[in-house]
Amino acid sequence: MPQLTGNACEIDELPDGVTVTIKVTTNSRHTQKITVTRNDEVLCVFAGSGERNAMTGQSTIVSNSRAKLQAKFEYQTDINAEWIKSRQLKSGGPYTIGHYNLMVIVAENGDDGDYNDGILEFSWNTPT
Repeated sequence: MPQLTGNACEIDELPDGVTVTIKVTTNSRHTQKITVTRNDEVLCVFAGSGERNAMTGQSTIVSNSRAKLQAKFEYQTDINAEWIKSRQLKSGGPYTIGHYNLMVIVAENGDDGDYNDGILEFSWNTPT
């Protein structure tokens, strides 16, 4: 399970050397921002808003078991406003279904309590 602390999480369950797909969706009218880093190097930043699992972005990385990933969740209530820390995170996984693996971290801003304002998914295939 990812280690959740405030609006950030550390991910260290990814197997070494596999290609991992990172996908971000949102279910909020407020702009969500998720920053993924590895050893303080920014790997990707996703920002956007929208309802019904609006796709904010997708990227791929090659995992490195010697380097922890970190994800930071923030949001804005107005255009050009300062970024606010997401209020709470929850996580699930990693789940393994055959060779497919999925880990999900969700953020809640505090406006409705549904824990789907920002959704970060990591998925990969286990080598056979």
